[in-house]
Amino acid sequence: MKRNLTRLLAVGLVVTVVATSAAFAGRKHANVEDIGNRNINGRVALIFPNFISLEKEIQMGAQYAQYFEQTARLVEDPVVAEYVDRLDQKIVKNSDAKVPFVIKVVDTDEVNAFALPGGYFYVNKGLILEAENESELAGVMAHEIAHVAARHATERMTKSQLLQFATLPAMFIGGYWTQYAIYNGLGLGMSLAVLGITRASEGEADQLGTQYVWNSDIDPNGFITFFEKLQAREKEKPGKFASFFRTHPPVDNRIEDVQEEITFLPGKEEYVLNTSEFERIKSRLIAIDNKLAAPGAGDSGETTKRPTLKRKTNTDRSERDEPTLKDDRPTLKRPSLKKESEEKEEEPDRR
Repeated sequence: MKRNLTRLLAVGLVVTVVATSAAFAGRKHANVEDIGNRNINGRVALIFPNFISLEKEIQMGAQYAQYFEQTARLVEDPVVAEYVDRLDQKIVKNSDAKVPFVIKVVDTDEVNAFALPGGYFYVNKGLILEAENESELAGVMAHEIAHVAARHATERMTKSQLLQFATLPAMFIGGYWTQYAIYNGLGLGMSLAVLGITRASEGEADQLGTQYVWNSDIDPNGFITFFEKLQAREKEKPGKFASFFRTHPPVDNRIEDVQEEITFLPGKEEYVLNTSEFERIKSRLIAIDNKLAAPGAGDSGETTKRPTLKRKTNTDRSERDEPTLKDDRPTLKRPSLKKESEEKEEEPDRR
């Protein structure tokens, strides 16, 4: 009797998951005029709520972030950090995210970025240097912000719990990606299940990310050009961008889907393609690398005057740097109906 009940539960759950995929085969999230006020987090398998609350999700993200930062090398330069944080907050403000974001730059040449549950976001130095303009960097960042906004990680965890309850293995869409670990060179040792990355979630993050950069007045074609460039270079030198394609699985129709999504978006008179500030940040990162690589660097007595790259440890981490749930965590703000005059004080280069 128990065996038959278990089989019925298993079959029912599989049918529900298939029905969910079929139900969402069309264009989701079409109401772009309501970005920031819409609920993009539906039911898991159509009928189940997300088992993990937002508060718990933030706590989980803080724990993962603390673990990651114990082994990661972070870029401590305040100018670079401030620019990346400001670009991130601009996109978050124009997204569906329900949690504030903490963003840091990782000192690695690997071209990648990832966001943990709860809004803890890491951008690799290599991604900034590889991007040709601000819209390309913003496109990748918006994609990662979308994973958090859509709560892909905790939704996947909920699905996993449901499947375990039905005594089934992890048969959810794209489950084979869990065999990969992100940034094992940095000692993270976390599976992609933590980030909620599946084929289905990647497609949704592409769509939402496209909408978020559009809503931020940034050229939404940036993600397409960046992805096309990396694909072309990967064919020329296989393995060079393995990290990016490991955590952003290439699917043949992803670029076409983003191009199609752009056609649905209301047109705007102009977008930000690039800014002089982005170029200055790239030059600054290159200069920092050159100083550190120069023979005798650090022995001239000028080390206290220039930016440095430090490895984070448990002993030198300040309370401000640590992932935390305290009151000093950033607050999530939405744009008002009127354009704030402060945002126009320094007009970006437009092309």
